Amino acid sequence: MALAAAGLDNCRFEARLLLAHAAGLSIEQLIARGNEPASPAVAAALRELTARRIQREPMAYILGEREFWGLPFRVSPAVLVPRPDSETVIEAALALMPDRDRPWRILDLGLGSGCLLLTLLREFPAARGVGLEASEPALAVAQANAAALGVDGRAELVLGDWRQSGWHERLGGPFDLLVSNPPYVEAGAIPDLMPEVSRFEPWLALDGGSDGLVAYRAIAAQAPRLMSPGSRLLLEAGIGQVIEIHSIFQSAGFGVEVPWKDLGGIDRVVSLTY
Repeated sequence: MALAAAGLDNCRFEARLLLAHAAGLSIEQLIARGNEPASPAVAAALRELTARRIQREPMAYILGEREFWGLPFRVSPAVLVPRPDSETVIEAALALMPDRDRPWRILDLGLGSGCLLLTLLREFPAARGVGLEASEPALAVAQANAAALGVDGRAELVLGDWRQSGWHERLGGPFDLLVSNPPYVEAGAIPDLMPEVSRFEPWLALDGGSDGLVAYRAIAAQAPRLMSPGSRLLLEAGIGQVIEIHSIFQSAGFGVEVPWKDLGGIDRVVSLTY
């Protein structure tokens, strides 16, 4: 099988996903019609999709969608593929802010597909949110997802870059909750990541500078202007970065809490109070 020869895992499952996508069927429909021969058009589409996957293009980009927190999110090469690790941010927010009906004000820095902010707006039906994104194509993806999930009326999605001075001035506030999955990969380590990431995912959303912490310093410098006493900040972190991130934010006047672990037992989300 071509997928196996390319060194991919779960080849049977991936082949089924590709065939279903080529045929325009759900997995359930594909199984129900499994004895039917594929049409020439479907066979040609499957060959094209398989060729893309052999080049290690992420399955989510090929399918155009990825599930996050049980919700469908449109994705493209303009945004990171939403990952289960990032669901830890949602888990932490729901546990630490148990009043689901309160009109929270939420800010997401580095919006990407919108998976963090839009999921939180679904979980907090009275909340309103602002999302900052430096990439115009990524912002368009997030806007489409906000509309598809029915929260676009409560989400203000803003084009802006925290690498530029004054980036915080257009965001309003204060906010009750600030969340972010910032770039945290050391720049020199990106080429060594798995091909699906290093070749296809946007480097703007990966590159955390020489030590992987540039975005955290930018957020720590301006976050106090966006928050009020009692506000909370939840940040996704890379492996082994929590201690240094704590130090950055403690120097900016934040209180640190016990980090939240992902399903692999890794300290994944830094929890901070202001």
